[in-house]
Amino acid sequence: MLGERLDSWLRGHESLVDVLIALLLAGCCVLFGLFVRAEAAYFLFSLLLALPLALRRRNTVVCATVVLGVAGVQWLTIRDGVGALPADLAVPSAVHAAAAYGPRRAGGAALAAGLLGAVLGGLGWPMLPSSAAAHLLVGAFLASTVVAAWATGTLRRVRLSHSRQQARLAVLAERERIAREMHDIVAHSLAVVIAQADGGRYAATPEAGRSALVTIGDCARKALGDLRRMIGVLRDGPA
Repeated sequence: MLGERLDSWLRGHESLVDVLIALLLAGCCVLFGLFVRAEAAYFLFSLLLALPLALRRRNTVVCATVVLGVAGVQWLTIRDGVGALPADLAVPSAVHAAAAYGPRRAGGAALAAGLLGAVLGGLGWPMLPSSAAAHLLVGAFLASTVVAAWATGTLRRVRLSHSRQQARLAVLAERERIAREMHDIVAHSLAVVIAQADGGRYAATPEAGRSALVTIGDCARKALGDLRRMIGVLRDGPA
């Protein structure tokens, strides 16, 4: 029960969750930098990598563009001094978001940029003199991380598309059921009204005619009440 409530709350506050994750990552990176007495460039790149994750779902293209662009500048400027940053975790997160929530082209572009960054990472790491196999292993690890983030994002996109399709089918089925019920109410009531009207018209006595009119009025009022209740459900019920 608690897990279901938490999941429901997270789904209803996705933007807030993204902001909290971005602030948490930025805060952890800043604290780590203070602990190791990092240079100013460390703090600058850490904030520029972490904070755009607040737009991970609201503006996926901007988030991925900023994160991947900053990561590229990082590799071209400070990789020989600072090296990798904890905030580089934002890169697979941005690739995942682009594949899951952005346009299809954005997901492909993010994958390509991430793989390019993996190649640069493989060339730059390890920073100590190492064999070509060590650089290849690091590059393969970074590339596999990017591909895994893109694959899980693509799977998330497929699941969201399936859920939306199921919701549309459920709406269509409910509309069909409501239309069928309204048709049954109106058709039955009109059939009774027509039968009573015809019977009253050919009735031999005034009492029979008055009885037919009473039946017509009762049937019409009942049908009107049923229609009002159904329309009230449509107006006041959940979407």
